[in-house]
Amino acid sequence: MKIVDAWLQLESKFQRVWQSLVTALSTSNELQVWQKSDRFGHIFWQAYNPITGCSACFGSEEEIRAWIEMQYYSR
Repeated sequence: MKIVDAWLQLESKFQRVWQSLVTALSTSNELQVWQKSDRFGHIFWQAYNPITGCSACFGSEEEIRAWIEMQYYSR
C-alpha cells in the first residue's frame, strides 16, 4: 500500500508542475478549465481566468459551468 500512496503523491505533484508549466506558457486570455482527482479518486474541477486573475475549484460540472457563465456575463 505504501508504494501506491507514494505513486499517487508523485502523480499529484507531477500534475501540479505540469499545470503550472501549461499556465505559464499560455499567452491566451481564454478561461482555462481542467479536471483533476484527489488521492481518493474524487473528481473535481479547477478553473483560471487570466483576464481577472481569479481561480476557482468546484466539485461538479454544473458548478463550474455556472462560474464560467458568471465570468463571461460580468464583463
